[in-house]
Amino acid sequence: MSNDIKALNLITDTVLAYKRGAKPSNAPAEKAQNTVVKNKADVETWSIPLQEIYGNNNLRLDASHYDQQTALALKELKKSGYPLVPLSSLATVDLPGQFARIWAKDSKHGTRYVNASDLMSLMSIGATDERFLSQETNTNIDELLIRKGWLLLTCSGTIGRIFYVSQDMDGWVATHDLIRIIPNKGVPVGFLYAYLSSSVAQKQILGHTHGGQIDHVTHHQVREVLVPQFEEKAVAGIHAEAMQALDQRSKAISQLVGAVDSIQNTLNLKRKNAR
Repeated sequence: MSNDIKALNLITDTVLAYKRGAKPSNAPAEKAQNTVVKNKADVETWSIPLQEIYGNNNLRLDASHYDQQTALALKELKKSGYPLVPLSSLATVDLPGQFARIWAKDSKHGTRYVNASDLMSLMSIGATDERFLSQETNTNIDELLIRKGWLLLTCSGTIGRIFYVSQDMDGWVATHDLIRIIPNKGVPVGFLYAYLSSSVAQKQILGHTHGGQIDHVTHHQVREVLVPQFEEKAVAGIHAEAMQALDQRSKAISQLVGAVDSIQNTLNLKRKNAR
């Protein structure tokens, strides 16, 4: 690095680390790094080394990418003492390309379709607003199918929501706005579901958020999420608890759908008897 660039880095670090009302100091800018400052407008500011920006693979210049909470979460994760591996070493993380949709009226002419909004609503994945992607759609539908035991992660608009593909959704088609996370053989999906739902994983995922009008993260970025390697007994326990909760959720959806169907059947019977 040339002397001119070093000088520019020092000046920039000094400016970013400036504290209103503080006495001038000739101390190295590095001492001011990671210092939280609050001005009269109660705006939180902090400084980071320029090298952290230069060393970023995506050359990100947006402040949210260097959020202190994300940095703190990663720091605590690394201090935990557990070995850390990227998610890509535990699962296949993929995202199909965009495609134009042609709708079918029923399952005879298409495949049941689900998007991120559907997954956030108990009724949408249980009974109402069924949609089917036509077999005439100009895309490889097999590449869009989701299977039991996979995880789906929202990657556009609302970022980071995690969903488990239950038996009821096996063989459905999912939108291209859902990243597919397919656990490797022997990797407990319940543990991955619980971990990716945790704050330390969510901060890593949200730290990659980018976009203009609509927020996005890519499957390449999600692959980089660091996962701690707990003892086998702990992983098994977390997996069992998560799967029990997911199983109860599926049963709750079925019961809710049954209750709604009962209401509709009762109304239909009333109309029939009134004729």
